[in-house]
Amino acid sequence: MNKRELQIEAKRLIDISTEDAMNICKKMWVDFPQNSQDQFNLYDAQLTLKATQNNKNVDFNFVCEVVKCFNENEKIKTDFGWFIFNNYLKAASTADFIQNENVIIKLFDFVLQQNLSSNDSNICPYTIGCIGLAKAHSKNLFNANRIENLLSLLNVDFLSRKSSAYTNSEGKEVKQPSDYETYYALRTKALLKLESFTLCINHSEVALKSISEFHYNNDLWFKMRIAICREHLGEFEISERLFQELLSTRAGSDKWFLYRDIAELYFEQENFVNAWKYAVDAAFYGNEPHYMINLYVLQARILVKLDRPNDGEILARLIAAVLKEQGWNNKEAYNRILKFYKIDMLELKSVNSVFSEAKKFWVLERYKGKKEVIGVIVFIHRNGKLGKIRMSDNSVYNFHKRDFDKSQRNLNVLKDAKVSFVKMTSFNGDTIAENIKVLEKINPDVSTNELEGKQFIGSIKNITDFGVFVKLDGHKDGLLHKNSLPRTMQETFKERFNIGEKVRVKIFKVTEKGLQLKLEE
Repeated sequence: MNKRELQIEAKRLIDISTEDAMNICKKMWVDFPQNSQDQFNLYDAQLTLKATQNNKNVDFNFVCEVVKCFNENEKIKTDFGWFIFNNYLKAASTADFIQNENVIIKLFDFVLQQNLSSNDSNICPYTIGCIGLAKAHSKNLFNANRIENLLSLLNVDFLSRKSSAYTNSEGKEVKQPSDYETYYALRTKALLKLESFTLCINHSEVALKSISEFHYNNDLWFKMRIAICREHLGEFEISERLFQELLSTRAGSDKWFLYRDIAELYFEQENFVNAWKYAVDAAFYGNEPHYMINLYVLQARILVKLDRPNDGEILARLIAAVLKEQGWNNKEAYNRILKFYKIDMLELKSVNSVFSEAKKFWVLERYKGKKEVIGVIVFIHRNGKLGKIRMSDNSVYNFHKRDFDKSQRNLNVLKDAKVSFVKMTSFNGDTIAENIKVLEKINPDVSTNELEGKQFIGSIKNITDFGVFVKLDGHKDGLLHKNSLPRTMQETFKERFNIGEKVRVKIFKVTEKGLQLKLEE
């Protein structure tokens, strides 16, 4: 067959068998080379790229040779991009990206990145391939060099800033970051690991200024990376201030996540002393053990790096106890620790028991080397959870009920008590009292014999569904529970009483929770 006949046959087979059409295109490539009279031309190249669509048996090297020969033609480059997208990028998993990396990277030789910053409705194989490979290399072992090389191929100003969402198996909507946010999240992490501290700071600051909505706590990660880079650059005061500002941005139980994340960053930087400090703080502020199992794994790894493997045994036992209680399958990271410490799953104590041991260990670590000072409790808040301690120099420090070394059920009995404590820095930078130890009580516990049976005239402070709180002068508030009221009032008491109204009551029981009252006529 001559060249024209081969072209006609290839075109006919395109809609019947792309594999057969491709074989004819390869024959034309061999039989009619460049510089020959009937040479392989642009039309043949277009037939070749058309034959790649929906063709699982493509000779990839042949296709690349054709694209290389006609790489000045925009349609050829576009068709090559769609070939890569349809066969290697569409619905690809992390494993698919890694397995097909040698194919995907050919995109960057021939295909151009599209500008999706203002119109993200188009599909850009170049961007999908680059971001997808970078994300794949961020899983498991974070390959900083490869990620930095890939992301440096992108023009960040061309990336879409629109986030996306999908519905998970539980029917909940999960929001995903934009390519723009993903670029900065991965690149700043890579730059930090590669010790490009100044560039990491610059990129993190750009991200914080230019991204309007953050996902996966990326705003916190950018700030943490800036703080760590400042420390590596010798700017210790700035670094410490940034960390304190960072920690003051979250309240309550969220705090332990921040401490854990900072510990992980330091661990990656092989600054194991600081990693341990923040890991201990994470455990100190944490909550239920089964939510924190990965923190315990991190702590065990840090202690090994600090040449303190024996101290890690308590964490290994805690990990094992959580796994057993929750019925979870052991991951490789857990198995390595359990094997290292030779943990016998059949001889484990309960989670609560091991957790109590671990808490004592964390307290010792948190306050190691801290000086204890003496003071007097001068104020207890009406909520029974907060108070103030005054030292001999009249300096005053706030404390929380949880900050005692031993559980205290009733703070009111500690008014004027002499205590020792350790000065610590709170989330907002204030100096507070922690690890408080009661040295001497001035007021004995409230005796039931003293108050039970006594009558008072009080004022109604609050009305709830379960009863009425009454303010008693000279004493803490008492509860007039609805069940203690006459039967005729139990269903209508909320309409019968008014806030501020005076009532005569009798204390019939003093408990650690407070005063239990009865109505006196």
